[in-house]
Amino acid sequence: MTRTRCALIAVVLSLAAAVAGFFYGQHQGVLAESAKRDGKAVADLTNLITSHQGLITQADKASRNIRAATAARLLADARSSKEFKDALASSADSRDGCVFPADVMRKLAAGRDRAAQAAASGIEGAVPPARAGPAGER
Repeated sequence: MTRTRCALIAVVLSLAAAVAGFFYGQHQGVLAESAKRDGKAVADLTNLITSHQGLITQADKASRNIRAATAARLLADARSSKEFKDALASSADSRDGCVFPADVMRKLAAGRDRAAQAAASGIEGAVPPARAGPAGER
């Protein structure tokens, strides 16, 4: 082997190593960029999960409030029903002619107001009282 031939082999090997190094570096750059993009996706998903956890906590709190309001509404309904039954039981014999005592009529009007409030606002809101009936009575 002559010197020229050795030099030519060295140049070819150097060029081959340079080309291989270039492609290896390019591949490493692509991998680094992919890892950076994946890391950002993981961070975004972590933030999304954290924000959803906050929404779940708020929904749970709202659900507990609705259950408490429903229980209070059921208790109030049971109390009103008992009041009506007790009030009507005292004058059951005089209802044959549709005669009701004044206190029963007041309780019926108050019950109508509460029913209108519950129907118009759901279980938690407040509304104005019921309007007067056709004869101007409440």
